[in-house]
Amino acid sequence: MNHSSRLLLSLTISSVSLSLTSVQVSAADDFELDAQVVSGSLYSDPVAAAAFNVTVLEQSDLQQLPVNNVIDALEYVSGIDVRKRGISGVQADVGIRGSTYEQTLVLLDGVRMNDPQTGHHNFDLPIAFEDIERIEIVKGPGAAQYGPSSNGGVINVVSRKEITTETGRKAKVNVQRGSYDYERYALSLAKTEGEYSQFLSGYHSAADTYIRDEALDSRQGQGSYRVVHQGEKTTTQVAFGYVEKDFGAYRFYVPTEAASTESTSQRHAYGIHQYRLNNGGQIEASLNWRNHFDSFKYLPTSSASEHETEALQSRLVFSQGALITGLEYNQENMDSNRDGQQGRHFSSMFANYKKMVGNNISLTGNVSYLDYDSEKQHWLPVVGIDALISENVEVYANAGQSVRTPTLNDLYLNMSSNMGSSDLKLESTDSAEIGARLYSSDINMTVSVFFKDTKDAIDFTKTQAEVDGSLAYIARNYGDNETKGFDVEFDASAFAAVRLGMNTLKLTHTRLIQTIETDLAVLKNTDGQLENQTALHAGFDFYNNYSLLTTYKYESRFNSSDYEILDLRLAYDDGNLTVALEGSNLLDAEYVDAGFVEVAGPAIILELGYQL
Repeated sequence: MNHSSRLLLSLTISSVSLSLTSVQVSAADDFELDAQVVSGSLYSDPVAAAAFNVTVLEQSDLQQLPVNNVIDALEYVSGIDVRKRGISGVQADVGIRGSTYEQTLVLLDGVRMNDPQTGHHNFDLPIAFEDIERIEIVKGPGAAQYGPSSNGGVINVVSRKEITTETGRKAKVNVQRGSYDYERYALSLAKTEGEYSQFLSGYHSAADTYIRDEALDSRQGQGSYRVVHQGEKTTTQVAFGYVEKDFGAYRFYVPTEAASTESTSQRHAYGIHQYRLNNGGQIEASLNWRNHFDSFKYLPTSSASEHETEALQSRLVFSQGALITGLEYNQENMDSNRDGQQGRHFSSMFANYKKMVGNNISLTGNVSYLDYDSEKQHWLPVVGIDALISENVEVYANAGQSVRTPTLNDLYLNMSSNMGSSDLKLESTDSAEIGARLYSSDINMTVSVFFKDTKDAIDFTKTQAEVDGSLAYIARNYGDNETKGFDVEFDASAFAAVRLGMNTLKLTHTRLIQTIETDLAVLKNTDGQLENQTALHAGFDFYNNYSLLTTYKYESRFNSSDYEILDLRLAYDDGNLTVALEGSNLLDAEYVDAGFVEVAGPAIILELGYQL
């Protein structure tokens, strides 16, 4: 089946569901920035966000998607490259606009979640999907304002903060069963009484292998507790969480057919305190502790490689009117039976200023100073401008510099197949973007053109002699990596609601062009970056409480054939009871997302949920 015929199939499935029912017309829900000041949000001021490329998946958006984890939800954002291993989000590498997964900064309520050892563990997030308020994504130069390793972008997961009759549920239980003996049981509880809100959530999930007799089964468990105090002048949040994963890692990291297994566990605690001054200013202080343990066995009979990392982050931010200033300090340590005891620190200062020029133009500027292990210092500027040309047309532009600190794997990995290098330089990235937003009562459209140039880019590499001798991959600064491209996001949901009886009709496309300057023969991770990504989302409401969402995606990579994916979710939801049937990879696409193992084939999941 070719590309055009499969696109037609996706539209046909959507059209058939419409013809079988009477349709309730509803207005489209656009992704918007929440103007309310909430602890952990990246942009509390839409004026500051206007100059950058920002997407927000609200809780209502997440509930409609055929997903139960952050990894799968990010598949629905244009320009994001989610490269999964295994099933049910057990492990994934996430890049943005051609960046590597190590160049994506991951935050939870604004605190750093990137793992010092390896970006493979960045999404071991100690929060249940049911307890997420929204997911904020900043693509391009605007992400550099949030610290190192944000060369491609930043993803901030924001937890729920308060429960009212209008804004949230007090309790929800969710049960899922499906293909490959998949099961998931989740419970979230919440209570607001006076100035205090408490949240307790957790889940357990398991799945069997999807390749006969190979190690690809998985077990996951998570629990978290948060308490939030909302005072007249203060907001305080304290949170504790853990997540544990045990999974088969067959061909996750090496092409040989090894029955590898891996176990990870993470403990996490953080506190955030905001104090609002009488003159309108605000002081925010946060302290974040993250402990991660990883045990990997290449073969069941081999000894385990064990790594324990600990990261401590402190942050102090002062804001007054258009000016925001802050300090941050990070200490990262690793204790490994294979790679030894290692440690490092980095600190930064930053200042951000935003200003309106007249009624139609906003300017944003940010400069940060980074000190890495008291040896390397960097000044990193970011600027942005947004102009309202007319009532329906808005243009914006931004540019900035960012850096990525090497992971401890990059520096100290000691394996027969992969070796780190302790003398690596920091990656340095210059990036820029120009875009336009077009609005009307029926259609919204965003077009952006972007450019990113990374110097001293890092990857695990081989020279031609190392290829010929079947020697190990070596971490190196391989040279320069230039990526340019464009995004197009076309949202006709409002038009489709009135004319076609649909609640969602969106088409997105991302095109990347990559130029690599290197003398090396093989780049392990860089060679497989995304080249084209097209996605069509079509959704319907019918019989008042029923809905159908179908998603068709076409992708191609620089080192592999193209492939097409079709997912859908048919659901009944009366506000309390949810019954849903979800299907993934229904076209049975055969491709490798990450590592060397193909993704799972078609799968069906039945979901039952009840909430108060």
